[in-house]
This record gives sequence, C-alpha cells and structure tokens, in this order.
Amino acid sequence: MTDIKLFATDLDGTFLRDDKTFDRDLLKLVLKELHQKNKYFVASSGRSFNGINHVFEDFNRENQIAYVAQNGGLVMVDGKVIFESNLPSEYLKPLFEAIPKLSVLPDRVMFEGRTKTFSPSSVGIDFLRWSQKRDPHFELVENVDQITEPIQKISMGWSDSDQKLMTQELISITGIEGLRTTSSGYGTLDIINDGISKAVGLQKLGDYLDVHGDEMAAFGDGENDLEMLYYVNSPFVMPNAPEFIQKNFTEAQHALADNNQSGVLRTIDSLI
Repeated sequence: MTDIKLFATDLDGTFLRDDKTFDRDLLKLVLKELHQKNKYFVASSGRSFNGINHVFEDFNRENQIAYVAQNGGLVMVDGKVIFESNLPSEYLKPLFEAIPKLSVLPDRVMFEGRTKTFSPSSVGIDFLRWSQKRDPHFELVENVDQITEPIQKISMGWSDSDQKLMTQELISITGIEGLRTTSSGYGTLDIINDGISKAVGLQKLGDYLDVHGDEMAAFGDGENDLEMLYYVNSPFVMPNAPEFIQKNFTEAQHALADNNQSGVLRTIDSLI
C-alpha cells in the first residue's frame, strides 16, 4: 500500500456518532501520531466552516486539522483559506425570491458563507430556533440585500417532499445554469457551483500540501462522499452506509467499525 500522508473524513454518519459526539481521547492520540509523522487529518463535510469548527474547535487551536467545507466550496489549512468557490452574486436574488414560489415550501433554507449563515424569515419557526441555538453566526434576513458576505452553498430541506425534485424546481424557476445539487443523506440538499465537490476540495488541498490523491485516504457514508472516495487511492466506506453506497466498495475498503464505534479513528490508528 502507498504510504498514506493525508486522512480525510466526512462528519455526520461517518466520524460523528449518531448523538454528534466522538471519542475525544482517541482523536487526541491520533492527531499526536499524525503530527509526529508529518501526516494530515482533514475534516471534509457539507457543513460550513462554522459547522465544522464547532466540532473541532478545542482540537484545532494549533491548526492540526484542515477543513474541506461546503462540499468542497471552501478549503482551509494552517488557519487560512486556500480555495473558495462562491456562488455568483447575481444568482442570489433570483434564487432567494424563487423560494416562496415553490410548489412546496421548504422546512429549512440556509445561505451559507465563510463566517455567517443567512436564512429567509419565511422558514419554519422550529428550524429558526434550532439554527439560532446551534450557530451563533446565524442571521435571519428579510431580503437578499441583507446577505453581507459571499455565499458558497445554499442548503435546503423538505420533510414530506422529494428533495431532488424540489431543488430542481427551484433552479428551473430561475433559469440559472452552472449549479449542481448534492445530497448530504440527512434530509438536506445542497446547491453549489457546478464542478465543485469534496474531491475538488481535496485536490486543491493536495496541491497546496504537495500530497497526491494516491497518498490519501478518505472515509464517507453518503452520496456527497462518493467523488471524494473515488478520488483517493485508499477509500473507506462506513459499515453503516446505505447499501447503494457500500456496494461500490470491496470488503477491504470498509472501515473497521461504524460511526458509533469510532470506526474512522480506529481505522486510521491501524494504518499509522
């Protein structure tokens, strides 16, 4: 096996337990081992920078963890942004104004930038309360002019409707081209620039660190992880992933345990 220099992991359903916790002692041990061997740990998620940093803030004061956020739309390493793919600013108004015109209104909508998340005031009150509690950088806006920074991703969710059809309806209403949708697998669909993915984020990070795809390992459980898993030389799918994800990988390409049993960290520890 090629020497693995970089280990990238999805968060929800992969690194994090179902209750959103993780083995903090084991992560501390793994990070120490990686640092000693000049290897890298990467959190690669559909979450925003704030969403990832909320998980790892206590561990990343010395920038030992790189972030591939927004499904590849934002890459940070050594405490600085090395790649960013913002949605064209002229797209934001038609997308924002098309949301109330959808045949089924979404339960949650988030326009996510590097440091802030904006949500239309028309979304459900339960979602607003949850978001404001979870993210101190969350802002409620009445119109698109109140969005004060570039946006890398729009996340939307419906409880009782086909999410892909609804996001396709949104894009169809606006007539906008150059965007794609990808599923987190947890009730949310993300709208990002066409050509952006976790694989692209890892490629940008690898270019910066001089680490090639054949020197990388990645862990994932969902549809938005597939491009990343195909990109690296050492992919590991989680045992708790849906069957349509698992069937693409061999038994040797399964993590040692599921997300609730620290499968990512246990596998990394066995490899280093």
